[in-house]
Amino acid sequence: MSDQLTTRLLVSAGLTLVGVFCLAYTAWARRGRSERARAWMGDEFGERLRDERWAVLGASMFGVMCLCFAAFVLPVVGIYLGLVTLPLAALSFVLFLWAMMYFIPLPDLFSPRWARSLRDRNRRVEAAWKQEFRRRRGQ
Repeated sequence: MSDQLTTRLLVSAGLTLVGVFCLAYTAWARRGRSERARAWMGDEFGERLRDERWAVLGASMFGVMCLCFAAFVLPVVGIYLGLVTLPLAALSFVLFLWAMMYFIPLPDLFSPRWARSLRDRNRRVEAAWKQEFRRRRGQ
């Protein structure tokens, strides 16, 4: 095997591993079966916006992009796989950018069902203690 072929195979394998790990993290975090898996939602003391957006949409789109580029880098068949994977990677990149732009809200459609009620409860509790803090500060 040539050096270029070996390099392309290693890059493809590395991108595949990163993509699979990102998708596995997303599946684990979205299921939320343990307290640690739900930690990205924050608590009543404030939301963890960056972690929430990364767990809900960012990591999965990054994983899909890695898998698309891993298929494209493959020797011999990569150019043909690129006809399918590069448009998919472009769409994933747009969604990834959307997830990383914190000023654009994500619809509830992207959040798991268990996270929606928890987010609403956390926001109500946070608003209540902020209001109490303002009331005490005003006295």
